[in-house]
Amino acid sequence: MDSNVVIAILSTAAVFSLVCLAILRRHRRTIGKVTFLFNAIDNLDFSFQFPEQGRDRLLNEALNRIRRIIEKARHDLMERERYYEQIINAVSTGIMVVDERGSVLQHNEAALRLLGVEVLTFESQVKEKLASEDFSVRQTTVRLSPQPGDSGAVRIIAFSDIRSELSTREIESWTKLIRVLTHEIMNNVAPITSLSETLSKKAADGEIKEGLAVINGTGRQLLSFVDNYRRLTLIPKPQPKLFYVKPFLERMVALAEAQRNADFSISFPPPQEGDGGGPALLLYADESLVSHVVTNLLKNAIEAEATAIDISAYTTDDDAVCIDISNNGKPIPPEEARQIFVPFFTTKPTGSGIGLSISQQIMKQSGGSIELISSDPNKTLFRLKF
Repeated sequence: MDSNVVIAILSTAAVFSLVCLAILRRHRRTIGKVTFLFNAIDNLDFSFQFPEQGRDRLLNEALNRIRRIIEKARHDLMERERYYEQIINAVSTGIMVVDERGSVLQHNEAALRLLGVEVLTFESQVKEKLASEDFSVRQTTVRLSPQPGDSGAVRIIAFSDIRSELSTREIESWTKLIRVLTHEIMNNVAPITSLSETLSKKAADGEIKEGLAVINGTGRQLLSFVDNYRRLTLIPKPQPKLFYVKPFLERMVALAEAQRNADFSISFPPPQEGDGGGPALLLYADESLVSHVVTNLLKNAIEAEATAIDISAYTTDDDAVCIDISNNGKPIPPEEARQIFVPFFTTKPTGSGIGLSISQQIMKQSGGSIELISSDPNKTLFRLKF
């Protein structure tokens, strides 16, 4: 074979080998970039950026475009998840998502509030509460992508507190009934009281005059009793506005000090950076109605012969505003403590028994609560929570 032909063949083979080597290197570099792209996406790392210049410009632009598309899809998915989460947290029904092992995968804020827990990790924590007659429970089973060791089946448990719903409806029914009855009773008793008083003035001394006086006195007592009933149904609808708690409590204390010379103290937690605590604590409620509740608690403390009355205002971890009112007066016996919010229950000789009942209704209408936390010889503590 001619030496020139051999040289040509060898040269062609060398060039072909170099081209194949270049193609192989380019292929390996492409595979390496694609592998890097998927590894980064798999680790949720979208911070990389391939240079969009040079000989790999078209490839790098394509890979960067894939990264942007996947990053946008993930961002849109997270936005939708946050949107649905806000919707779930806005409802008053408790919702839990439980897997086959009984682990709580997700829950809303209402679930924690209704069940009275701060952390919810296992269904067994609240199984007995959900089985009680206080809750209406509905369950739905759905299947998600199966994970190793399970079928992917989860239960969506929705529950609501029927006790509070029934209580609200019952109160509304009683309120309507009391309004009708008190209106009819007062319309019929008032003329009897007025007429008996007029006749008593004209009648001569004797049994008739005494009888008319008895009728008049009984009628007035009945009117007073019915009027107390009517006060339970005439609580105005709250007109909430923002107001500062500190000057409000100072005014309440000033009014109470005029009734009794007791030692009053008002305390606030130290303000933290960026919050509204301390003296800047704000409350969104009907100030005139809340003043009625606070005044009633201070009046009860004074009548219990308290020498020291302490008021503390603060916020809780769930952003509720609390006002604690405590005193060192006579404690409330346990058997009476269970009935203090019952209308017309009183231990005072001249008490009407509606003060705390009205206070409870005001707090309910204001979206809050009033609770007797403790009562012993050292301290009686009531808590208002908004």
